[in-house]
Amino acid sequence: MASSRLDPDHVRIQRGAEPFLLDGGEVGCVCTHGFTASPEEMRWLATYLHDRGLTVYVPRLAGHGTQPAIMRRQHWLNWYEDELDAIALLRARCRQVFAVGLSMGGLLSLRAGEDGLVDGVIALAAPVFIEQRAARFARLIDFVRPYTRKGDWPGALDEAVRAAQRALGLDDYGRLDYGIRPTASVVQLSALMRDVRRRLSQLTAPLLLVYSRADDTAPYASLDYIVRHVRSADVVQHTLERSGHVLTQDVERDTVYRLVWEFLQPRLDG
Repeated sequence: MASSRLDPDHVRIQRGAEPFLLDGGEVGCVCTHGFTASPEEMRWLATYLHDRGLTVYVPRLAGHGTQPAIMRRQHWLNWYEDELDAIALLRARCRQVFAVGLSMGGLLSLRAGEDGLVDGVIALAAPVFIEQRAARFARLIDFVRPYTRKGDWPGALDEAVRAAQRALGLDDYGRLDYGIRPTASVVQLSALMRDVRRRLSQLTAPLLLVYSRADDTAPYASLDYIVRHVRSADVVQHTLERSGHVLTQDVERDTVYRLVWEFLQPRLDG
């Protein structure tokens, strides 16, 4: 487990948690990972889209894939700046750019859509609110408990990901997710959710929303909330039944990849 103590002498990106670019055609996708995770959880989706001719960039959000003590020092706007950098990078080489995000990455994708920066938004299990009571009091809790351990970490999903990585001939470093949550970062996640909710009526771009009823992190009610508040005329919704929160790596991941591609394909120029 990563240490909660800041070690400035050993600031390194974990092996496998690096951002990456898959150079392809003139349509680009920014695929953004979730809270406490890393670009690794978007790798299989990114490869799937690249195999179909798209250029894909997967950014690493500030403080992720390094040390939790670095993550707790980030403001949500730091994460949004990472999203903006990624979009700008693809705008320089692609005629169309779509934002594809999982969990907090989905929130950042929605925010980019609200700002009119992308040609479409795909939000996978993006929570626009959190039902856990502790999250609502995170600012106070941070004074006495700067980190909380994840009870399910690394969990069965990490073992399944490692097995899949081995089957693909890859290094089996697993999900590359922190085993602790910086409480200050939960505060920033909540602030990001509030900002996204406040701006939803500004979102007019084509929108794909994919959520799972079995997700115990992103409330399924987020789906309906987003649909009711955006002004997009082109909204596609899909519900999964068996996946947990990490839709891009869980049991229905192949279905998720297909849904993303089926949404993108008819909306590509030319």
